Amino acid sequence: MAAAPGDGLNETDTYREQVGSGVVRCWWAQRAPGEFVQRVVPDAAADVIVASTGAACLVGPTLAPALHQLPHGAELRGLRLRTEAIAAVLGLPGHEVRDAVVPLSAVLPDAAARTVAESVWRGAFPSALRPRPGDPRVRHAVSRIWRGAPLDSVADEVSLTGRQLRRLFTEHVGLGPKALQRIVRFQRFLRSADAVRPSSLADFAAAAGYADQAHLTRETRDLAGVTPAVLVRERHGLVTPDAAGAVAVF
Repeated sequence: MAAAPGDGLNETDTYREQVGSGVVRCWWAQRAPGEFVQRVVPDAAADVIVASTGAACLVGPTLAPALHQLPHGAELRGLRLRTEAIAAVLGLPGHEVRDAVVPLSAVLPDAAARTVAESVWRGAFPSALRPRPGDPRVRHAVSRIWRGAPLDSVADEVSLTGRQLRRLFTEHVGLGPKALQRIVRFQRFLRSADAVRPSSLADFAAAAGYADQAHLTRETRDLAGVTPAVLVRERHGLVTPDAAGAVAVF
């Protein structure tokens, strides 16, 4: 496994990401340039996050936005798990890690939690995490939803009813298919908005697959806690998130 991107952070770097493989969506590293408030939005993943102090936490999949406050100079490194691999890697039902923001030792024995934290800091996949074989129906369904397939078609492709597919997702992902579909569409909007300077929200809405700009606005308020216009300006560094309500993860 390649070294974590945090190993290469220089004085001007604040965030770096490296594409993962297998069950790992990516490795990432972040350094707070000062007292720093960060808006975190749903991405249908689970992260193992380790601080330079050695503290480590698990952040599970969620539909809820959050404001995280980092102290000056804080350095974090993380391993982000793919949507379909969450339960298989952690050895826990998906519904038990949904919305979790807990010390790693709350879900793993102390010795295993320390080993995992040390490995993530080095950028090596933790040997203490031994992925179980995942359900091929989950892998197929998640892949198709990320590609924009209708949920009815996805259920048919894996020979399940809509209710059966929801139960399967609750067990393996922690989020239902509809929730994942919402996140996928929202992430599509973010990719478009990040790629260009602030532009027409109606154009962004249409490109991402929203019914109209009002639909985009409702979903962004739910998933990010602010309007699309504010979120886009934040992500382009034109404004900073309001620190009110921010919580310290470490």
